[in-house]
Amino acid sequence: MANKRRLIFILVWLIYTPLLYFFYLKYVPLIIPFQTVLLPILVIIFILTAINLERGSLFFIFVFPLINSLPYCFGIFEHTPHAPTALVLFLFFFWGYLSHFILFGSDFSFKTQLAKPLFLFSILIIISAAITCFRYTNFFPFLTPHIYELITNVHGVTAGGAIMSSLFFALNYLSGFAFFFLLFNIIQSKEYMKKIFIILLLSTGLSLAVGLYQHFFNISFGNTPLRINESLINATFKDPLSLGAFLSLILPVILSMALASPGWLRIMASALFLIGLFILPQTGSKSGLIGTLISLFLWLLFSGLLIWRHKIKSISTKKTAILGGLILLIAALSLSWFFISKGSETYKRLTDFNYKYGGLAEAVNIRLLSQWKMAAYMIRDFPLTGVGVGAYMVELPNYVQMHKGFYREWVDSAENYFLQAGAEMGLLALLLSIWIFWKILKQIKKALMENWADPRWALIQIGLACGLLSILLNFQVHTYIGSYEIKYIFWLAVACLFSWEEKDKKLTSRLFKPRLKILISIIIIIFAGLSLWHSTHSLSLASRTAKLGLRQNFGLYQLEQTPDGRKFRWTKSYGGLTFKVIRPVVTIPIMASHPDIRKKPVKVRIYLVKDLFKQKKILTDIILKEPNWRVYRINLSQELRQQVTLLFQVSRTWNPKKILGTPDSRNLGIALGTIRFKNGNKKSFNQFYHYHRLVGEHLHSHDTQ
Repeated sequence: MANKRRLIFILVWLIYTPLLYFFYLKYVPLIIPFQTVLLPILVIIFILTAINLERGSLFFIFVFPLINSLPYCFGIFEHTPHAPTALVLFLFFFWGYLSHFILFGSDFSFKTQLAKPLFLFSILIIISAAITCFRYTNFFPFLTPHIYELITNVHGVTAGGAIMSSLFFALNYLSGFAFFFLLFNIIQSKEYMKKIFIILLLSTGLSLAVGLYQHFFNISFGNTPLRINESLINATFKDPLSLGAFLSLILPVILSMALASPGWLRIMASALFLIGLFILPQTGSKSGLIGTLISLFLWLLFSGLLIWRHKIKSISTKKTAILGGLILLIAALSLSWFFISKGSETYKRLTDFNYKYGGLAEAVNIRLLSQWKMAAYMIRDFPLTGVGVGAYMVELPNYVQMHKGFYREWVDSAENYFLQAGAEMGLLALLLSIWIFWKILKQIKKALMENWADPRWALIQIGLACGLLSILLNFQVHTYIGSYEIKYIFWLAVACLFSWEEKDKKLTSRLFKPRLKILISIIIIIFAGLSLWHSTHSLSLASRTAKLGLRQNFGLYQLEQTPDGRKFRWTKSYGGLTFKVIRPVVTIPIMASHPDIRKKPVKVRIYLVKDLFKQKKILTDIILKEPNWRVYRINLSQELRQQVTLLFQVSRTWNPKKILGTPDSRNLGIALGTIRFKNGNKKSFNQFYHYHRLVGEHLHSHDTQ
């Protein structure tokens, strides 16, 4: 059995390793200063985990709260598509775990009440993500020979962005689940759990130190332009809201450590708690602040009960008085934010209903009238499958247009964990997410009401439970789908809570009974079949293009203009122009500016595409030998008054930065000017030809030299 499991892990490792390599090349910015800092951390996490799981896990726990703003220090901001550093760190941590299992073997158990819902949810996520990505490739390689950057919604999001959204959203779920199972199996004693809390305390201290530096000295450090303008602090997190969510979970834990720990740990935890309370209003997180206040109130209630229960048996009267006084002091400080933070963004957002930077009116209207309402429409339209993992963000503008709602461009999720799951994977996923949260709530209740034999550990238990309650409340108005650090701290807390006692001996390693497996298999097959059906029909790119009137101009860079007023767009290795044929002949200026074009001509094949590649035929091949504009005519008389796409396939591209040293790092194909329509003559109806005349000047100085 052990050898069979090891063979499975070897197979997974062989598949995972090249996938990780290509993922890194595709989504991690290959900027040398950034890589100089990031790569050593990734190498350390891999090697350390491969050698020793416990130390590797502690290193991951220490680092993941600290590296989320690292890209901002090198000019890589949120608007630049890239993999979040916490996700990349986890992928290398997981790679190290696979390597450790192959080298040394390890015990792995699913003996937890969360195993069944997490396992089923993971299957739905994988199937939905695979089919959704397949949909956005326009069913490559069956329908199209290449993965083109087709337009997916009314706001012009391309297929590459949609695929990235589906992949990253799936990893947001799956990496969190995987981290829970790994940590659940690694935690074997309270001593190791104590190390986790100490490491987390140190990591939080460093992050809050950065937050203080931002507040008092330089708010631009590791921050984004948007948040700088809003005077919000993100410390070392992806954004200020993520910092607020992190603090809402960790502050009750730190408070418990302040009372339960001896010596320097107590002093450090007390100081960090006060600093966290000071920074929290500077994050602008309304839900984080409200959740924190609720969790601290519950912490006061249950820690008070704990002290009362143990005051005679194990805690002296003097110690009880000291602890009681500390609790009252902390309660007063926790509530004083309202009076000492009147200049903070959070105060303004909570007290000014119509505040321009995220007041309550805006928050309520956007969620109720746009995000939640459109999520409900998606569930109504696709109750069994949803629109696909990561597709909520893509489909939201489409639904807003169809239902005449309103939309904000920065919205990336349903801002509700349950509605997000339901909108993207249907009612089954919604029920599974409720099942997961219900199991967690039951464990929280157990932590708050039972196992109080050791008052010090009971305080930590209460802190964890209250912190989890806070972030569970937070999940009702945010999903943090792009903030992997929030999912990791959440599942870390859940793993600690479920690992408090010995593994449940009533549970077996077999998740499902044979008959139940058959039923589950049938449900999964139905889910996959319906998902594929919707992706090939009502949710397909062809269907969305026709229904929403999308202009499939793809594979093109932004519009530019020559000094003499000519407007044009560069293609990549291909480019597509979609238009309605209003006259029989189409004319289009074309130019290639490859520095070596006279020695090595550029070949361009032009296709006629209809119904989003359901019909496709070659019109002609042209050869460009000079870096000059030439106008070409195309006879489309048979397509008169039809919607068609001209696809330009370019034999090779060139990169100005690599060849000329200019700041332009694009891979350029050919330049396409403005298309025009003409009635044509007899000759134009019989052949494809071009005017042999110069219609523009060279666009680059090297062309005239």
